[in-house]
Amino acid sequence: MTRSDPLVQTGSIRDVLARAWSSWRTPVVPDYSPAPAASPRERWLWRLDRIRDTLEQARVMLEQQGWTSGAWFTVRQPSGEPRPASTAEAFGLRDPRQEVLGACLVGTLVRLADDPDSAPSVSDVWGCVDELYEAMHEAMGHDSFPPGRVYAHQQRQAHLQALTAWNDAPGRTREQVLDLVDRAIARTLVAACV
Repeated sequence: MTRSDPLVQTGSIRDVLARAWSSWRTPVVPDYSPAPAASPRERWLWRLDRIRDTLEQARVMLEQQGWTSGAWFTVRQPSGEPRPASTAEAFGLRDPRQEVLGACLVGTLVRLADDPDSAPSVSDVWGCVDELYEAMHEAMGHDSFPPGRVYAHQQRQAHLQALTAWNDAPGRTREQVLDLVDRAIARTLVAACV
């Protein structure tokens, strides 16, 4: 009886050579070079995405926690009746862990910016103020600037005051506020598609 050597067989020699070849090859070195810098358009789109996400969170908060007019927040009195929070109380109610019965549009954004458990930053909230202001102008039939524009601090403060006045206008409804938020969200979506 003849024995055949397994190394001499054709299939086995190929296997041995393949294993030997793979053990002699130098392993691939990972590329640790920094990622290429984002283009201005990519940074702009990233900013619009963050603003849109913050606006969507604000919309959910307005639907779930309620909306109010005439104050940043509405709280419950000891008797159980709702009442507007005073200015001094409002600063303590910025923390989203504090219970409120409702918040105005600006109060909702302030709570998002002050929430340590959420992603929106103060910069994202200011971007929301800009988009809401421009959406308000569009809703009134005026021309508006393109989405994603960054305004000076004084202009943003004026936008904030205009939004507060719009929110507190007599006869304003929650549906109108939600519509304004939807318009601002739509502005960011349309801008990202262009």
